[in-house]
Amino acid sequence: MVKKKNTRTKTKSRRGIIYTSPDGGHTVYEQNRDGTRGRLVEEDQHARMLRHVMDDAELFSIEAFHLRAQYPTLQKAYEQYKTVYKLVCDNDTAE
Repeated sequence: MVKKKNTRTKTKSRRGIIYTSPDGGHTVYEQNRDGTRGRLVEEDQHARMLRHVMDDAELFSIEAFHLRAQYPTLQKAYEQYKTVYKLVCDNDTAE
């Protein structure tokens, strides 16, 4: 009995994985076979901080303003956040 080789594995091993970085090396993605961006492989501190900044930008959107107007508890928490933030910033600049 002749054993048939698994061509799928052979084909996959012949082709190397292509890595792409759209932002100059801060994030690295695998490229899918169709040329689209695949899964995230690596992300440095700069890219993580930028992602968090973009997420936090939602706090200052018009939708967030309407939500704070609709929910007084959310508005109170936002005001407390702003107060603490300003205190910390003032202490850092005073030192």
